[in-house]
Amino acid sequence: TKFHDKTTPMVYPDALPKDPISKAMFRTSNQISQLTLSACEMGASKIDAYGQKKKESVTETKEVKVGKAAIMLAKGTRSVSKKTADVTGKISDGISNALGGKVGRIATPKDSDTLLKKKGRTLLVASAVSYGEIESGATGGYEAMVKAAQEQATSFVAKKYGEDAAELARHTAGAAANFGRAALTAKRVVNVKKMVKSSAKRRAKEVVKNAVS
Repeated sequence: TKFHDKTTPMVYPDALPKDPISKAMFRTSNQISQLTLSACEMGASKIDAYGQKKKESVTETKEVKVGKAAIMLAKGTRSVSKKTADVTGKISDGISNALGGKVGRIATPKDSDTLLKKKGRTLLVASAVSYGEIESGATGGYEAMVKAAQEQATSFVAKKYGEDAAELARHTAGAAANFGRAALTAKRVVNVKKMVKSSAKRRAKEVVKNAVS
């Protein structure tokens, strides 16, 4: 996600159609992305502050012995969650790449299109690029929140209950984060970059075709 202050001119992606409506859509999406990421970063800072406050309230560490079986189970769950996220990513990438390529071909305006149809295809490309901007902010925000929560939870448990308990918390929190990533990935339908790339290739072919004919 690109961040822009009031004095910095908006930089539009090359793949974005250059008409005013497409640009307006992207500007709105960029603002939403920034707000989403800013809100998540603010949330992460509050998690950090709350975690610090909780740790400062701990005056004595009460060592809790955690059985090896419990730690091994937590490690195994985290490993499974990582594999789940990886597999989900690969499957989702395969589906979204295929859909992205197909949508990209469909979204490319053709010389034979009516004016209304060209506008519709252009709007589809602009929507995809704008969605990609929002998705970028949401992903960055999720990672910021998860990182803060994991670090504060683990360090608090370490201070209050000792290193054994902290190791258990670290694996448990890691597993939860991985399963969350898998859920977010599974919701992705179209690979926006693939769609844009496919659309660009199709446009290039149209240009060559017109030049030859």
